[in-house]
Parts: sequence; structure tokens; C-alpha cells
Amino acid sequence: MKLTIGTKLLSTFLFVAVVVACAGIVSLHHLNRLNASYSDLIHQQVSIVTTTRDIQVLALQQTNDLRGYLLTDDIAFLSGLQAANSKLKARVSETDLLLSQFESRLLAKELDQLNHNFHQQYEIMLNRYEDNRDKDAALAFFKNEVLPIGLQLGPLAASISEHQQSLLNDGIKRNTNNVNWATSVIRIISILTFILTLIIGWMISRHITSNLARITTFISSITPGFNATTVLPRIEVRTQDEVGAIANSFNDMITALEHYSAQERDTTWLETNIAKLVTMYQGIHDLEMLAQQFITSITPIIGASYGVFYIREDSGGSASVRKLAAYAYDGRNVGEDGFQFGTSLVGQAAAGNQTIERSDIPDSYITITSATGMSAPASLMIIPIDFEGHVVAVIELASLTVFSPVQRTLLHQVLSRLGIVINSIAGRMQIEKLLHESQSLTEELLRQSEELQLQQEALKGINEKLEATKLALEEKAGLLAINSQYKSEFLANMSHELRTPLNSLLILSDILANNTEGNLTANQMKYARTINQSGNDLLLLINDVLDLSKIESGTIQLQCNEVDLFAVCEFAELQFAPVARQKGLQFRTKVDGRMPAILYTDEQRLLQIVKNLLANAFKFTSQGQVMLYIHLADHTMLSQVHKDESVMLDTSTIAFSIKDTGIGIPREKQSLIFQAFQQADGSTSRQYGGTGLGLSISRNIAKLLNGCIVLDSEEGKGSTFTLLLPLRDGITCPEAPLLLEEAAASADTAVTDIAAQDESSYQAADSEHYDPLLNGRIVLIVDDDMRTIFAITTALENKGMKVMFAENGAEALMTLQQNPTIELVLMDIMLPGMDGYEAIRTIRHMHAYHSLPIIALTAKAMKDDRDQCLEAGASDYISKPVNMEQLCSILQVWLNR
Repeated sequence: MKLTIGTKLLSTFLFVAVVVACAGIVSLHHLNRLNASYSDLIHQQVSIVTTTRDIQVLALQQTNDLRGYLLTDDIAFLSGLQAANSKLKARVSETDLLLSQFESRLLAKELDQLNHNFHQQYEIMLNRYEDNRDKDAALAFFKNEVLPIGLQLGPLAASISEHQQSLLNDGIKRNTNNVNWATSVIRIISILTFILTLIIGWMISRHITSNLARITTFISSITPGFNATTVLPRIEVRTQDEVGAIANSFNDMITALEHYSAQERDTTWLETNIAKLVTMYQGIHDLEMLAQQFITSITPIIGASYGVFYIREDSGGSASVRKLAAYAYDGRNVGEDGFQFGTSLVGQAAAGNQTIERSDIPDSYITITSATGMSAPASLMIIPIDFEGHVVAVIELASLTVFSPVQRTLLHQVLSRLGIVINSIAGRMQIEKLLHESQSLTEELLRQSEELQLQQEALKGINEKLEATKLALEEKAGLLAINSQYKSEFLANMSHELRTPLNSLLILSDILANNTEGNLTANQMKYARTINQSGNDLLLLINDVLDLSKIESGTIQLQCNEVDLFAVCEFAELQFAPVARQKGLQFRTKVDGRMPAILYTDEQRLLQIVKNLLANAFKFTSQGQVMLYIHLADHTMLSQVHKDESVMLDTSTIAFSIKDTGIGIPREKQSLIFQAFQQADGSTSRQYGGTGLGLSISRNIAKLLNGCIVLDSEEGKGSTFTLLLPLRDGITCPEAPLLLEEAAASADTAVTDIAAQDESSYQAADSEHYDPLLNGRIVLIVDDDMRTIFAITTALENKGMKVMFAENGAEALMTLQQNPTIELVLMDIMLPGMDGYEAIRTIRHMHAYHSLPIIALTAKAMKDDRDQCLEAGASDYISKPVNMEQLCSILQVWLNR
């Protein structure tokens, strides 16, 4: 049977098609296997490398967070530590699942065990630190036990990464050999097909031969080692027969190969650049360096031509971003260096934590320039960088082309890790700043210590006498630290020790002076009155000392109201007219007719100053006159006010001038007399007595009233002391009057009351007639001083009261239990064993005496005594020496409620 050309052609083409198909199938099969193997290898190894890089970063982060927590006690570092440790565990598990080599899996197991040991050690350290808060011990444990383990995590992860990189290189090498083998096979098959086709073509038809030759030529032109960027040729299809079908199939195969190669190129490019940028962060400890390196690296990688890195700044409760680094910035003033959150595109991206993209950029934007020209960018991308949902930075990029999807993917994957790095570096910088400040303070202390050592060495060269003086001064310097506490306690004890015997002296002398039983002679009554007056003088002295102490400690409280200036003159006349008559002096008071009738100030303190100044004038004046003149201050007086007085006085200032014709004061001693315990004549043979406290107290009280005292004196001709006070403004006073201030204030009131009386004006109630409100009432006196018990008992029995007594708190409790008819308790505060405060509290806890009136008695007379007594449960408070009229009034109130 004779084969036709069509049959031969058909048979030949069928044969050739089968051969070419088999060759294509084998080639495609090997290429697909090759590409799949290569893709899996690349993906797996890059994943392992990326995971191990993350392990290194997280290991460093958790070590730094642990150190930061120990140094600053900031719980934010502890939260960062826990988050980093959790992520590290997850990355170790991922690495173990990805590894296939036995040696690599062993390293992964070792890494997991090492991380477990690190976690156990820092948990032990944190538990100890929470228990004893010993930062030095915790830091030592961290340095010796925790840090060595933490430092092994990074190198071990790096060794895994290096091992996988080696495996990756071996895989690439094997893949290259397979590609070469497949290329050789394709080449051989192509050559055989070409020869076979050439022979058949010559035998059948030249036009068929020419077509097949052309196809073979195109196939032979393909370079064996093509890569993803190579553009493969296409066969031009001119016929619709089998040759055309082969050409179409070849073209489809080329298209598929190019598409798949492009995908592999993008994946490889993405993973390579991610690994490169992640490893770039190591060794960077400064945000500015990080920003500059990152923007310099990322901008050319994604094909951008301009880039800016903004860092977040918080100030005054508002957030903003500031330009920290730039790429291709030409220094021209385009745009701004910073933006508030919510303003401009950059601020809006930061406020909303969303990426903003823009194209068709106007010409007013920054121009990208080079040596060959300049152009406006074609696209703009603004991407926020966040850490746990909190924006910490913003990246702005401009490009001459539109950003591709793979470039966007690279940006978002890299920036998602950058927030952790920024937060870690910012925390490290804060720690370094604190450490630097600590070092600066340490250096300053060392410098001061060296200076002190030099001074001590210099002092050692002084003779033995100065050395002894130095030791005494050092001892006194050590006591200055507790001097304030001891001073208050000393004044309290001194007040108690002085007032306790003075209490019984005043009460009993007053009883004797009144001669209630009528068995004393006139001289004996006079002696008793002298004793009582001397006791009152001693009380005045005690009050002056306490007044001075209160002024120095700033505990005097002012009670301001409207003061009638004419009433001040009446007070002065009432107080000192008898003194003037006794000394044969003329005493006058005068108020200027231009003066307002009312002054707003503390009346008690004003009268205290006027009384002190008048008493001083009468003391040093033996003949002539003393005058109190209230008028407006003139310029001469105002000019005498010292600059350091810190008072604001003008022409509306009121002047209280006390003028005398006494001995006068030498000019060189005029400033001395205002100091405590100082007098113009301080010798033991001085003619005039006194403690020298009156003027010092008066001057300090004047300062409290926003005024001052000026002096005009000439020796031998007399003196004029002038109190200057503002008319109304500038004084801070409580709105409501105080019922009972601290004991010292009560003492001041007692002073005023006593001074307002003459020698015969202080009288107790008539003992011959019982007080109907107190008669028959039962009172318990608790005091360890029998003199006080005797004095108060005598006075109260004269009122018809029944008195029991106890010498300490325990005895008082026993007496109360044995005598339930007791209606009131007078409780001394300073008692041996159980003091008055504890005794009052114990009585209040006894149900039967929950409402029993308890009046606290104390001679301490210090600030807050009244408040402490009332807090302990006392019903009322009175200070020693006891004013019997005041005590009887209080008893009447509480016994008849």
C-alpha cells in the first residue's frame, strides 16, 4: 500500500506531535517539580530565617524590658517583658515545626529549653523582688543568673539561622544542577526533533520544512539559563494546521513560564528585603540613627525618590509628629517639620492610624531633583507606624511612579515590626537618660564629697583648741536636726513645770487675800495679795516666752474685726491712768479728727502691742508725760520703714504713736532693743528690769498685721514708738471667731484679763455662800500634783461641791467604778503611767460613762493641745494656772446640761 503525502504528513506529524508532546510533558513535569521544590525550599528557609531573626529581637527586647523594670519600677516594662516572652515562645514553636533536619531540630529543642530556663530564672527573680523590694539583690541576680541565659538566646537563634542559610545555599545549588539537567534534556530533545522534522520536511514539502525550521530556530534561540527578567521570544503563527497548533502551545508555555517566574521574583524580592531590613535594626540604640538608616534603606528599595520619617512627641496633653530623618531632602523650605495629630495628611494618618495614598500630586508639592532634571512625584503614600494600637511614628514616601502591590506589601510587613523596635529603643533611651542623670548626680555628690574632704583636711591643720571647737560644733550640728522637736517639747514641759506650782499658788493666795474666814490681819492679806500679784507677774513672763515661740513657729492665728479707735484710747486710759498717777506723770490720749472711726484688724493683738509700748514708755519715764496719739502717718514716718520689712504702706496708713519724755535710747542701740532678751542697758547693775521680750513680740505681731514699728529717739530727751498699720486690706484672718484656741491663746486671754485688773480686782466667788448651780455636785480631780489638788479642792469646796481625787489614770478608773455618783471629771493630761489622753479614751469606752463630762486640764499650753484632748474624748479644755471664775463657769455649763 502506497502512503500518500497526506498520510505520511499525518503520520509524521502525529509522530512528531507525540514526541514533542512527550518532550514537553517531561520538560514541564521536571520544570514544575523543579519550581515547586525551589519555591518550597525558598519559602521554608526564608520563614525559618525570619522567625529566628524575630527570636533574636525578642530575646534582646525581653532582656532590656527586664532590666528597665528593675531600674525604674515602671510596670510598662513588665508588660513588655511578658508580651515579648509570649511572642518568643510562639516563634520557637514555629521554628521547631519548620525545621526538618535532625541537627536543626536539636538546636530548636535547646533553644526552647534555654528560653524555658530564662523564664524560670526571671520569674524567681521577680518573685523575690516583689517580696523584699531589694533592688540591688534583684540586679545582682539579674546580672549573674538571668542575663547570661538571655544572652545565649540570640547567638543560638543566629546559629539556627546560619545553619538554615547553609541549607538554603545547598538547595539553591541542587536546584541549579536540576535546571541545568532539564535544560540539557530539552536541548537534546529539541535537537532530535529538529533533525527529524528537517528530514521529513525535505521528503514531503519545502513549505512544511520551512515552517518547521522556523519553529526549531525559535526554540533553539532560547537561552538555557534564563531568569525572571528575561523576555522570551514568541513564534509568529502563520498557519492553522498542526504546525500552528504547536506554535500556539509553545507561546502559551512561554507566557506561563514568564508569569510564574514573575511571581517567584516578587516573592524572593519581598522575603529578601524583609530579612535585610529586620536585621538592620540590630546595634541601633538611638531613634534618630534608626530613622535615618530606615528611611535611607526603604526609600530606594521600593523605588521611591523622596522619603520622610516623623516621630511622635507628646506635650501638654496633645500629640504631634516631628520630622526626624529624610531621604533625598534638598534643604528647601517645602512643607513643615512637624504636625499636630489631626492636622494635614500626616497628622490625619497619625490620628486615624490609617494609610493615606494620593496620586496626581500638584506642582506645589516637593520637587524630586537630580543632575539630569526635576519633576513632581506621581504618587504619595503616608503610612503610620503603631505599637499595640498606639501610633509612634509616620512614614511619608513620594515616587515618580505608582507604587506596586508588592511594594505596598513590603512596606506594611516591615512597618508592622518597626513599631516594636521604636518602642524598645525609646524605652532604652529613657533608661539611658535616667542613668545619665543618675551618673551626673553621683558625680556632683562625689565632687561635693571631695570638696568636703579637702575642707576637712584643711581644718586638720588647725591647732588642738580649734579642733576641739570643731568637734563641739559638729556635735551641735548633729543636734540641730532634732532641735525643733525638742524645742516644742521643752516649752511644753517648761510650761507644765512652771504652771503646775503656779496654779496652786494663785488659787490659794487669792483665797487668803480674800480672807473668807476673817482670821487674817491686814498685813497678812497684803502679803497674800503680793504673793498673788507676783504669781501673775510670773504668768505674764511665761506667756511672753510662749508668745515669742508661737510667733517664731508661725502658729499665731489672727481674728480680725472692726476696731473702734476711741475704744483703744479708753483701754489705754483704763490700764495706765493709775500707773501715771502713781508715778506722778501726765498721761494723755488723742485721736486725729481726720481719722476714720473704725480700723479692720485683730483687736486683741493691736491692744497687746499698744499695752507693751505704753508699759515700756512708763517704765523708762520718771518725769514729764506719756502720750498716745492716733493719726495718719506722714512721709517722715513712712520713710523710716526699712526695705526689708516687706510691708506695703501708703498715705492712708494709720499711726499709733506712743511718745514719752523718758531716758531715750542711743542710736547705736536702737536696732538692738527689738531683739528677744535684749535691752539698751543689759548690765547686771541696770536700773530698769524686764526680760526684753515686749518689743520683740510687738514687732513680730506688727508684721503679722502687715504693719511695722518705727522708732524716733534721742538719748536724754525721750522716745517715740510708732505702730504703722494699713487701714483695712492685706490681712488674712479667719471669718468666724475661735471659741478656745490652743492653750497659749488661752494664756494670752488670761494675761489681758489679769493686766486689766488692779491688784485688788481679781476676786473669787464669795465662799461664804455656796453656788446654787454647783452646791452638792460631785466632781473627781485627777492630778499627780497634790498642790494643785489641794488648791482646786479648797476652791470648789467653798462653792459647796463634793470633791474626790486620784493621782493617776489607773486610780481614776478605779475611783469611777467604786463611785458611780461622780458627775464630772477634771483630768490632768500629763500623768505618770497612763496619761490623761489614754485615761479619757478608756473612760469613753466604758458604756456607763459614755456621756460623762470630762474637762481636760494641762499646763503644757502648746499648739494642738486642745484638739488632741477633744479627739481623745474630752468634753472641754482649760489651761493651767486655772482661772477659778472660768473653771466655775465651765462646770456650771456641763453640770446643768
